[in-house]
Formats: sequence, C-alpha cells, structure tokens
Amino acid sequence: MSAIATALLVTTLAVTGAAPLAGPPGGGTTVTPQQAGVVVDLGVEECAWDVNDRGTVLTTTHLVHGGRVLPLPGGLTTARLINDRGQVAGTVDGQAAFWDGSRLWMVGALAPDHTLVYVTGLSERGELVGTSAAWGGEPAAFRWRNGVMTELEGLGGRTDASDVNDRGQVVGAAWVGDTQHAVRWETDGRLVQLAGLGDGSGSSLATAVDDRGRAAGYSYLSAGSGDVRPVRWSATGAVAEVGPQGGALGVVADLSDRGRAIGWVAPPGQGQQAFAQDSGGPVRYVDPAAGEVTLMAVNDAGHAVGCLFTDVGERAILWR
Repeated sequence: MSAIATALLVTTLAVTGAAPLAGPPGGGTTVTPQQAGVVVDLGVEECAWDVNDRGTVLTTTHLVHGGRVLPLPGGLTTARLINDRGQVAGTVDGQAAFWDGSRLWMVGALAPDHTLVYVTGLSERGELVGTSAAWGGEPAAFRWRNGVMTELEGLGGRTDASDVNDRGQVVGAAWVGDTQHAVRWETDGRLVQLAGLGDGSGSSLATAVDDRGRAAGYSYLSAGSGDVRPVRWSATGAVAEVGPQGGALGVVADLSDRGRAIGWVAPPGQGQQAFAQDSGGPVRYVDPAAGEVTLMAVNDAGHAVGCLFTDVGERAILWR
C-alpha cells in the first residue's frame, strides 16, 4: 500500500486555505482519546514514509528491515514509496525515478517544459501516479507504467494524483477555478467526482485508495469555512467523516486494504494528534506521551510508520 508524501498534503492545505493543523479549532467538547499500540524508534534520523506488507520500512534515504538499516537500491538518492515486491519510487539527484527490482527508470515528464515531477503512488503492478508541471504552470496528474506516461482527465483546471491501487484506480483531485474536488479515475481513465461534506461547496482531496476502490482524505464543510475534516469514501463515492463528534481539523494520510485509516487530527480543544481507525471502529490516538508524532503510511498488518519530531530533528518510527 502506497502513501502520499507530506509535501503534497502541506501544499494542498496551504493553497486551499486550511487553518494550520498544529493548533485546535476553538470551542467544542473535549474528547478523551482511546489509546492503543506502542511507538518504536527505528534508529534513523529522518522520517519514515512507507511500509510494505513484508515489514520493510522506507525512510528518506534508507530501508529498515528486521532491525537492519540498509541503503536505497538501484542508485536512488531519496525515496518515498515501496511495494511488496521491493520496488521503490523516489528520486535520483532531484529527478523522479523508479527502481523496478532489476532496473532503474527515470520517470520523465508529461511535456518538454515540465521540470517539476512528483511520484505520489505506487501499486503492486509497478504502476506509478503523480503530478507533472512547468515552473509556475498548471500541474497535471499522470499514470506511468513501463516507461509510458499518460495524462489523466480533469475538470477544466489543474489535476493532482495521490495514490493508485492494484486494479489501476487512481485518486487525487481535479480543480474547477479555485475549488479542489476529490476524484477517482477508473482503470479506463474515466473521472468520477467524490462527494464532499456539508453543502459540497468546499474543497476536498482523496489521498489514498484501497484495492476495493474505497478512498480517504479530507473535505471542507463549505467554501471559505476553513473547517477541514478527515474523511472516508465508499466504493460508490459516499462520504463519511473520520474523527470525534463536534469536528476536528485533520486528514487521512493512508488507507490499508483491510480498512485501517491513519493520519492526524486536532480534536476540539486539543492539539494535533496522530490517529488510526479501523473500518466502522472508534478513532484511536497515538499516546501523547510518545511525543509529537505524524503517521504517514500503513500496511495490511495494521502497522503504521511516520515521524517523531524532537528538539534536534526527526526520527523514523513504527506504530503498532
């Protein structure tokens, strides 16, 4: 299961005008979090971005497996995504690249003037998705497989791809003017718009998709409200909020095929907290005593990885 990079989430939230997730919204009822699991320091002074079902954790410049810290394969200089086959998507000297297990591919771009290419999703089939753009230009979402890059359909404005499942369904966002709409692209490229919360006028983004076509991400309650909530979408596109009653600023960062969602929220009257939620279950928070933790990805065993932020930097962590 792949994960969207923090940079995309932070950029999107900033562009659409979200209130900072580090602080809670005013008012509301205090929520007593249900806490479970333990945070394990992986011994690497950088963030963990992804984890596959074999338990291999991917940090910015390392693989961590069975207690061993290993270099990235294939000449990659940084990485963000790993699948169960051990294929890795990242960069070589700042350029998007993909290690398929035996060969290093340079991903390329949608157009000759595109110099900004970000890979944000990787399937078990070795299919990539991401965003390609010229500096100062309109970004466009793409899918990539075996060296062939295809642009994804939009709604008349920019598009952003976040994740791809093993069936080839892609999720992300398509823009109309200044409004961002969560969408799912089907295997044939057809665009399906996903419903937003509230009156549906607010921006939304799908950050992750599982192999059943269920998605997750965030949605504003309305245009200009600044009230953004973590959400899930069913395979049919129905939307449901993830989080405590009374509202919470936040986002679902990843979703496992078994229905576990992970991310972070700022419940009413409280600071930002990392969380996990199984399908139909309660939201469970990472114990605040562990420190300032952000979860980025989750595998089908329910193990999540992310960052512990300290006074001196970042630490890769596993939460289980």
